[in-house]
Parts: sequence; structure tokens; C-alpha cells
Amino acid sequence: MAKTKVASKSELPPGKMIGVEVSGKWLVVANIEGNFYAMNGKCNHAGGELWKGTLTSYVVKCPKHGSEYDIRTGKVLKGPWIPFGKTSDEKTHPVTVDGDDVFVDA
Repeated sequence: MAKTKVASKSELPPGKMIGVEVSGKWLVVANIEGNFYAMNGKCNHAGGELWKGTLTSYVVKCPKHGSEYDIRTGKVLKGPWIPFGKTSDEKTHPVTVDGDDVFVDA
């Protein structure tokens, strides 16, 4: 894994999430009450760009079909029904903060 700067704390205030490309993959990075989290940024059900969805507390909701994930763990909380395909958990990535810089290991 490579540690990559993805934002500054001032660019990512509490309650906000962004999409970043790290090592060729898209991630969603969020600030939840001063704690930073990152997970794969494209919904594994239909490829929705999760950072374009909504963030409510720890829950990221996909803008395409409404799948919901806990950004702290990557666990799927709600997904669409089959025949569209089942939503599964997303991989999370370690986040560190050094001064004002936010880094992700991905």
C-alpha cells in the first residue's frame, strides 16, 4: 500500500465526503465528527460514484440504486434486491492525518 495525500483537513470539514483517485482506483473519503475514513468509492452493485451520493452520520448512500454502507467498516447496510445483483461489502483503507494533511493507504 502507498500512503497518498488526498486532501487537507480544511478541504474536508466534518460531514463532508469527496472522491479521490489513488493508485488507479476511486475512493470515497469522509470526515465524520473529526474522524477520517476511506473505502472503495464505486458501488460494487452498479458502479455508482459513492462520493456523489449522500452522507448521513456514518452511512454513505449510493446515488444510483440506494445501496447504503457504513464508511467506518465498509459493511453494506442496505442493498437492492436480486435480479439486479446483490450489493456486497466494500474494502476500507487506513487514513492518517499529519498536521492539516489527510493521507490514505491504498
